[in-house]
Amino acid sequence: MGPILHWLSDPPALRQPLLIVSLDGFVDAGAVAATASMFLRHRWQSDLVARFDRDAFIDYRARRPTAVVDNGELRRIEWPDIELHAATLEGPRDALLLLGPEPDMAWEAFFAVVADVCEQLGVESVLGLGAYPAAVAHSRPVRIVQAGNGIPDATIPDIPTVTGYTGPVGAGSALQATLKERGIPAAGLWAEVPHYVAGSPNPTVALALVRAVAALLETSVDATELEGAAKLHREQIDEAVRQHPEAAGMVGALEQHIDAGEDQVDMPSGEDIAEEIERYLRQQE
Repeated sequence: MGPILHWLSDPPALRQPLLIVSLDGFVDAGAVAATASMFLRHRWQSDLVARFDRDAFIDYRARRPTAVVDNGELRRIEWPDIELHAATLEGPRDALLLLGPEPDMAWEAFFAVVADVCEQLGVESVLGLGAYPAAVAHSRPVRIVQAGNGIPDATIPDIPTVTGYTGPVGAGSALQATLKERGIPAAGLWAEVPHYVAGSPNPTVALALVRAVAALLETSVDATELEGAAKLHREQIDEAVRQHPEAAGMVGALEQHIDAGEDQVDMPSGEDIAEEIERYLRQQE
């Protein structure tokens, strides 16, 4: 078996780099982590520096490649790839971005290579991005929580920690255990997405993640486009809620719980309401 990581250029020299991990496949409500990471990739004009051997990690029956056919001719096949991008930023630190589908197999081998890259490039800390549905209101500030691998430097100031969780995790979270063995601080940022709009893209919550990452890196990010998308999305949800009295009642109850500082909110699933609101949002799109 050949190398499972292929460098496409010389490994970059980076300043106090932060590795940002966003792997599709597990919980990412509202496509928030995917949106935030891709936005940062393009905004930072990052360079593709390495690519993992897809045959070693991807099950093509689960993640099938796509074909591009033009005038009856197969022009190309587009494959799912796990890639490493590097970005030089304004401020004291630079960034690496690990993007692509979550590996379907050989997780421990994958984690070992990622840890090797961290040691090779002097990565000071690793940050995973994710989002999950929660009983929160779209009309209130986005709440982000963190969970780290126990190394003191992994804790991010001013962001609350996950109080408790036992259950399945994605590769991005499992990676933290390997990094802990290597002494590399790692944490995950998890944004809460209103459960009644968790099935459609949510630029508002993605914007909150982008701002959290920028603050951690002590850099500025021009998020004008994402801010515009977030404003429009908020207006569309407001209009959808106004058109559905049951939704308005549910959102109002959520607002009261949040304003009262209650962490645990016992609310109905709102699946029927969510279907109506998301149908409305699709019509607007």
